Amino acid sequence: MNESQRTVVFVVVAVVSMVVARFVGPTAPKPTAEVSEVGQLFYPDFKDADAAKSMEVTSYNPDTASVRPFAIVQDKTGLWRIPYAHNYPADGKDRLAKTAASMIGIKREGFAGRRDNEHADFGVLDPKSEVATDLKGIGNRITLKDGDGKVLADYIIGKEVKGRAGMHYIRRPDEKATYIAKIDIQVSTKFADWIESDLLKIDGTRLNMIAIDTTTVDPTQRAVMDGELNRLSRKTSTDPWKLEGIDEVKEEANQDEIRKLVSALDELKIVGVRRKPTKLMQGLRDGEGLQLDQMTVLDLDTKGFFLVRGSKGGGYRLIPKDGNVIAATDQGVAYDLKFGEIFSGTEEQVEVGFAAKEEGKEKEEGKDGEKKDEDAKKDDEKKDESKSQQKSRYLFVTVHFDAESLGPKPTEPVKPEPPSETPAAEDADATADATAPTNTAPDPKQVYEAALAKYELDQKKYESDVKGYDEKVKAGEKLVKELNARFADWYYVVSGTSFENLRQGRKTLVKDKTAQATPPANGNPAGLPPGLGLPPGLNLPPGN
Repeated sequence: MNESQRTVVFVVVAVVSMVVARFVGPTAPKPTAEVSEVGQLFYPDFKDADAAKSMEVTSYNPDTASVRPFAIVQDKTGLWRIPYAHNYPADGKDRLAKTAASMIGIKREGFAGRRDNEHADFGVLDPKSEVATDLKGIGNRITLKDGDGKVLADYIIGKEVKGRAGMHYIRRPDEKATYIAKIDIQVSTKFADWIESDLLKIDGTRLNMIAIDTTTVDPTQRAVMDGELNRLSRKTSTDPWKLEGIDEVKEEANQDEIRKLVSALDELKIVGVRRKPTKLMQGLRDGEGLQLDQMTVLDLDTKGFFLVRGSKGGGYRLIPKDGNVIAATDQGVAYDLKFGEIFSGTEEQVEVGFAAKEEGKEKEEGKDGEKKDEDAKKDDEKKDESKSQQKSRYLFVTVHFDAESLGPKPTEPVKPEPPSETPAAEDADATADATAPTNTAPDPKQVYEAALAKYELDQKKYESDVKGYDEKVKAGEKLVKELNARFADWYYVVSGTSFENLRQGRKTLVKDKTAQATPPANGNPAGLPPGLGLPPGLNLPPGN
């Protein structure tokens, strides 16, 4: 092939290449399906936060190197409950709505990776998966469902993207691909955040009696050991508290410490719950008192509440390990707080117990799956969780009606007696010395009529007061019944600090009275302010 022929071939090849390029187009690879999802919503159909009727959160706790479940659901009756915490009633409708709202509209802002072997690096391993062995790579999974159990949104949220505040790695559990998204989900897995943590709902201004009894029991001998009893009382919320049995010449009630005590009652918070055995619950709910069997007695023992037979062969008394406090209000409601066994545990152990639990399932009667305090301490030592241990105490609450705290019953007025008939005045009175003083004694009839008019007014007031008092009795008895129904099912757990603030003794409740007078200063026998002397010519009596 000569030079001219080669030139023609090159030209033909070039023309063919241009034609092919014109009709075939570029050969660059198309974007994958995962990349094409960037900019799209994860759950475009989820638009109504109120549609969420359950939430499940499974999170990784780096302090205990464990995965922790949490859930809140609405039952068939419309009540919100926490399956994780023995189906304890929740007060979380508004909080759940806020959490659901923060999960609406989450968009795939960027693409991170498509392979499942990258999940640990992004921190999006599924915490509910049994194959997730790399705890450092586990993410937090949040699932919302509607009333029919349909998934509204389900995310595994991983690490924050380095250098991009508010941006996290995230993926759907049913997808391998990991994305980057802006996340501001308002969620809490803390038990106290989802309940009415104000246990007693006491208005401190209504308290008018507080009795602190440190009587306890020797559990081995079932022997009662008498303690110190201090009873505080006041008539109205503006009156100072008085402490029975003090020497009022030398001592007085310490109002500052009592205010702290009242505040501790007013603000008493629960940090955990345990369900009581069925028989015990039923008896307390029905107002029949302690209904016992062997399993119930054992359960009470493990919580630090001991049954002791009363003196002279009487019935059984429930004596707590560390005393009790009775607080009464002007509504006639007396709260009996019994303090049981103390224990330490992680936040989760304090909230629901020491053994693993299956969500939403009831435990055997008389058991809540937790170990005794001694076993718990051994577990704590093995796990080396001393930094995350919280000192807590079991609390047994009952309520009874106390008419005395309502104040005195209205006293019926005494109807006046009419005056007796007396003979007419002697004529001698008419002939009495005209200069004698005029008799100014009131007319008995007029006195009687005035007293009768006052009686009739007092009687109307009495009848009104009796009606008001009876209404207060009915309201108080109704409130007692409602509260006992609320407290009947549960042992509560309170912090060690709450216990210490409530179980005070005379050492803190009493203080010595200060000296009434200051000795006079030398050169100023009258005790006058410095610089002021006596007026000229004024001499003090001897001895002053």
